[in-house]
Amino acid sequence: MRIGISSTTKYVDNYCSETLKIPLIVMMENAALKAYKHINKKEFKNYTIVCGVGNNGGDGLAIARHLIAQGKNVEVFLVGKIEKLSECSKINYQILKNMQIDINTIEDMNDTKDLNKLKMGINKSDLLVDAIFGTGLKREVIGVFKECINIINEYKNIYSIDVPSGINCDNGEVLGICVKANKTICFEFYKRGFFNYEVEKYLGEVVVENIGIPKDVLNKFDTQDYITNKEYIKNSMLKKDTYSFKSDYGKVLIIAGSDGFYGASYIATQAAVKSGSGLVTLVSDKEVLEKASIRLTEAMTCSFEDERLENLLDSCNAIGFGCGMGNNESTFEKLKYIIKKSKCPIVIDADGINVLENRYEEVFKLKKDIIITPHLGEMSRLTGLDIDYIRKNRIDVAKEFAKKHNIIVLLKGYETVITNGVLTYINPTGNHKMANGGMGDTLTGIITSFIGQGMKTIDSAICAAYIHGFIGDELSDKLYTVNATDIINSLQSCIEKFI
Repeated sequence: MRIGISSTTKYVDNYCSETLKIPLIVMMENAALKAYKHINKKEFKNYTIVCGVGNNGGDGLAIARHLIAQGKNVEVFLVGKIEKLSECSKINYQILKNMQIDINTIEDMNDTKDLNKLKMGINKSDLLVDAIFGTGLKREVIGVFKECINIINEYKNIYSIDVPSGINCDNGEVLGICVKANKTICFEFYKRGFFNYEVEKYLGEVVVENIGIPKDVLNKFDTQDYITNKEYIKNSMLKKDTYSFKSDYGKVLIIAGSDGFYGASYIATQAAVKSGSGLVTLVSDKEVLEKASIRLTEAMTCSFEDERLENLLDSCNAIGFGCGMGNNESTFEKLKYIIKKSKCPIVIDADGINVLENRYEEVFKLKKDIIITPHLGEMSRLTGLDIDYIRKNRIDVAKEFAKKHNIIVLLKGYETVITNGVLTYINPTGNHKMANGGMGDTLTGIITSFIGQGMKTIDSAICAAYIHGFIGDELSDKLYTVNATDIINSLQSCIEKFI
């Protein structure tokens, strides 16, 4: 699914109308019909449609027309001055007038009669349609618009057209006040601002509808920001060949663990094993290996002092580094050594990220194929940015950091962001029941395994995040909490669903 911003919509609309000569009124009608189909006409008989004077309001006027044509009771309100109606909205306004439909106009705060009528109309309605503001809103909502939204929010069944009125669709900022929708019906693009955690409570269910814009036009103005879906995963996952051997599925190293944190090394290693790697070796301190090797019956081990280590680094296909290693100078020196001695991609997690604080450039310049997998706190320490700022600007922060340093960033959390600075995917899977120790270690093992099996680095991160969360979602239906071991035990059967 594509993600867009306000300028994307503007460019697409202009190209369609000016180059392809598709009248904007046609696209408006298509949008209205797509929104109309989401309305349960059998259940709902009485409607209130609240429209602004821009094209979003034109969508609302067209929806009102279709409902009226079906014999529904519809009260239409226009907020703003009639003379400011957009050209396409004027057409839909005039059609309703020609149909002898009353349109209540609320121009300013002095229109107390119509404001009261709006309050009364809402109380009689089965559904309210919000079509006041669309994707172009960037200013604070004030005056009569603010008052109307206050009135609307007293109602409990609201569908917003394209975006809940009052949200900046680019960054998710609430511009003073915002409609609290039960459903938001978008056109062509999922709005980037919807990924701001602060606005989720205003969106309700979000659906994205195509309104007849040709794919090559959408591609022309594509932001290369997407929401991962099952089709992407199925197209990216590698199938096992009938005549293959274990060496065909990669040699991976998991470099993890320290005194008191041997569990992290076990989890990451076992996740790599269960994700399909041909050969997995855990590299750690001898004390860690003594404990972990008891349970790791399907993986090999190697200590940092072992003379085999250099050959393993030279011949492996992927490395996972940092889980439970400790935030200390020893970890930093090991990271530099491993990057210098290896040729393959490396996934850096946990303490591998923590040791990079204030000196990441020293490491990033040594290798191109690097994935870092920070959570918000680790990203804050790495970049020096405030956690709240990152939370509100996750996509931009991740993209800018990845692009600047030529790496892949997987910024963990609700709706994980995966980006190489150009291509960005938002992961829709995962849930709060997975919020416990070892989840990041599991993800590191899966990513490392997929890279080792021959998947592209960016695809490995995208697929691993999706499958990791997909398992968590399936298990959450029957478990109070979902642990790392639960994920690992389900990896093989889940991956098979996507092959």
